Amino acid sequence: MIELVKMLRTPLELNAKAGDKILIITDTAMEPVLWEALATAANTMGIESTTAIMTPRATHAISPTSAICAAATDPGTDIVIYLTSTALAHSPLNAELLNIGKRHILMEELTTAMLKPDGPAGADYKAMNVLGTRVQDIFSQGKSIHVTCPNGTDLRASIEGRPGRAIAGTIFKMRDNGGGGCAFPDGETHICPVEGTGEGKVVFDLTAHSVGALSEPIVLTIEKGFVTNIEGGAQADVWKRILDTHGDAASYNAPAEIALGLNPNVKPTGSMRTDKKMYGTAHIGMGDTVTLGGTCHAKLRLEGVVSKPEIVVDGLPVARGGQILV
Repeated sequence: MIELVKMLRTPLELNAKAGDKILIITDTAMEPVLWEALATAANTMGIESTTAIMTPRATHAISPTSAICAAATDPGTDIVIYLTSTALAHSPLNAELLNIGKRHILMEELTTAMLKPDGPAGADYKAMNVLGTRVQDIFSQGKSIHVTCPNGTDLRASIEGRPGRAIAGTIFKMRDNGGGGCAFPDGETHICPVEGTGEGKVVFDLTAHSVGALSEPIVLTIEKGFVTNIEGGAQADVWKRILDTHGDAASYNAPAEIALGLNPNVKPTGSMRTDKKMYGTAHIGMGDTVTLGGTCHAKLRLEGVVSKPEIVVDGLPVARGGQILV
């Protein structure tokens, strides 16, 4: 517990101060010691915490219960922390929090193993922010992005006019009203491509939302900004069932995000919380883009990881073969 409290002070030290009020949202699929340690970490810093526990959501991007949403939007809440088994970053609640100027920290799918000192939570966050900012500037100034990989990935999209965002544990301002967020453990620079411009193929070969570590690739065919086909084995079938059950036409929007992982302490575990932050990897999303400044309102958000991509912006290689080149 002492070690967990020490590690969980990091995101609070980066983003909060004594006297702040935080809301910890968690669910019964998470290890209870995690919210206990986070609440204790807040207490040691003079931060007032409230913990709300719910049943797990059916899939990613679904908002918490109405009671928890009311607590999150309460004017007295300074920071909302998602310590949940499903990702809430692209939920309607998170969009509302940004619109009203609230700050959030994403800790979905966190485990005690991720909080070991030599793990992703113990990385050098200042160094990651320096590197991430370099990539952010290239993304922000770019007009087109091209992602390829020997596994068959070959994706092009326009990023003209879209801002890159470097996020490594420090809350990034996403709205003029002060609304913004980060994750922990963290380490990525992402961009939201222009809707309708994606063309090509994406082959996820490491990890993917809702299915974990991939036993065989999930292959997406993208035409005119939408996924038109999903191929693979049983795990690809899970994605198709999720989309059929919970999705809508907008949930097939792609690429909803292209991100480069920055965290050198990540070793693949099958959890998207950290695998997508792994240094030199790329994670690519489909579905909602509102949180990232896009225009697509979708019910779902799904992401997968390409392990050793080449990312080229306007002809400039940014990453290749598991290495960042800038």
